[in-house]
Parts: sequence; structure tokens; C-alpha cells
Amino acid sequence: MPQVRIALEDADDPVSRELTAEFFADIAARYGDAASPPPLDLAELRAPDGTWLVMYDDGEPIGCGGLRRCDDHTAEVRRLFLRPAARGRKLARTLMAELEDVARRRGYRRIRLDTGDRQPEALRIYLTSGYHEIDDYNGNPRARHWLEKDLMPRPGDVRVIARKYDGRLHWHATLPRLGEDEHGVWLGATAYTPWRRGAEPAVFIPATHVVLIPHSGDWVAAFNAAPFRTEIYIDVSDRPVWHGPDEVVSIDLDLDVVRRRESGEVALLDEDEFDEHRVAFGYPDDVVAGARRTAEELLAAVRAHAEPFGKASAPWLERMG
Repeated sequence: MPQVRIALEDADDPVSRELTAEFFADIAARYGDAASPPPLDLAELRAPDGTWLVMYDDGEPIGCGGLRRCDDHTAEVRRLFLRPAARGRKLARTLMAELEDVARRRGYRRIRLDTGDRQPEALRIYLTSGYHEIDDYNGNPRARHWLEKDLMPRPGDVRVIARKYDGRLHWHATLPRLGEDEHGVWLGATAYTPWRRGAEPAVFIPATHVVLIPHSGDWVAAFNAAPFRTEIYIDVSDRPVWHGPDEVVSIDLDLDVVRRRESGEVALLDEDEFDEHRVAFGYPDDVVAGARRTAEELLAAVRAHAEPFGKASAPWLERMG
């Protein structure tokens, strides 16, 4: 199975120079003029203030992008590019999410970029990823849109973290808190919300979805909007633990309960992974018994459309638009 990875590289190495040449050729083909973008010293794309990333798909370089320092609080995206064959797979969003995470780790509070009116696909990515229009900040003669995104957590944001039993990081994301009801705390996400598994590149669930952190229960559930094939996806876990109002952590115990939208089929997934990990990680007998009991209870509740697996998610999904 092809594996997408993102590596820290030097913007002046042979692979990066080849990708950069294709980037400039793409820009020239779109705009057909000799107007030059703002000058860039490749040293600006190196640590400690900048960075240069190359994306690989099954070992083949398919894209690149860099960050440079604007001021102590602001970084700028430069030379973001995907080869044509790699487009249409949300990989540009994945690369953008990686650049934003690097900027956060470097201590930047905001990130900027520009784009022209002949790159509508790029503008759509930026506007649906939380960027907003600002005034011209760099004098790029090709640009018609200058954009900025705040990298700081917003009030009400919740860091959702799942770990495996051995402590390693599993799925994680930052989601806005929508509200709370008798079932638990509801968090929201869109098709443009980045999710990560460990340190792997971000992925995007292709549907609006809400996540329920239950008041009681050894599970975490995601409810996906139509027409996504899987209506409900529940991770069997230990009981989620809140570390203050802005972080919740659970231990994923492999077993998953799902309900398919069209057929109504309810199924238990990843029993083989559970059997493998209970040996490899040494699940205690009470953890094994508890996970299996929780899975059986969830299967029955989801089949019966018992709340919150009936209509409880509907108003929260509507709130997401």
C-alpha cells in the first residue's frame, strides 16, 4: 500500500530544486508573464526560523513547501506545490497542516501566504482551512489574495487524544466544543479538520462529523453526516479522562463498533488487532473482559438505535452546517 510521508529537507538539494523548478513552470503557465514574486533567500527556509518540507508518496517526491520568518510571531508559507498527478487527494491540505504544526512548534502565533486569481483551487483550500483575507503584506505582483491564519488555540477548543495501551500516541485532533447534553460533551469537525495518527501526516475524514465524549462509558463515538458510508464509528476504550476543560484522553482498545448508513448493518471491527495487542501489550484479564463487554453492549445499543445512537447527534450535526 502506498505510504505518504513528509520529510524535512534542504531547499537547495537536487530533489527540492527539481520540485521548485516545476513550481515556477506551473506559475508561469498559469500567469504567462514575467512578473517576479518577492525575493527569497534559501537560508530563510532553514532552521531555526524556517523550514523546508518534501512530501513523498511510496518513495517518490510529489510536493514541497516551506516556511520563512516574517517577524517574531509570524511565519509565511512559500513555494507550496504538488505535482499534477498528486492533486485531488487532499494532499495539499496534509502538507499545509504539517507546515502549520511546524510553525506552532517554532513558536509562531500566526501564518500568512498569498495566491493569485488563477489559482482558485489553492484559494479554496486556504479559505476552508481557517485562513482569512488581509491587506497586501509583501508586494507580490502576481498575488490578488493575501491571507492569514491564527495558530493559537481558540476559546472552547478541545484537544482529543487517543493513546494505545503501551502509551504511544494514536489518533488526535483539536476540535471546537459544541455543547453538552445528558449524553456527554459534543465536539465538531468538518471535512477539512486534520486528524493525525501518531506522528503520521494529517488525514481528513471526507464528511462533517461530531464526536461524543460520554459522561459515562468506556468509549468515544463519531457520528458522520450523509452521505458518508459509515454513519457511526465507536472506539472501545477505557473511560475518557478530562485534563482540564481543553484536553480529553482515552486509551484505545482496538475494538470498534460501526453502523453503515444505507444497509443499517452493525458490525464489530478489528477483533484481530485486539487479540494481537492483548498479548503484545499484556492487557490484564479485567481489561480484556471489560472491552468485550463494552463492545457487546454497544452492538446491542447501536442495533436498537438506543440513544445516543438514535437521533441525539442530529442537532449537533445541523449546528455544523
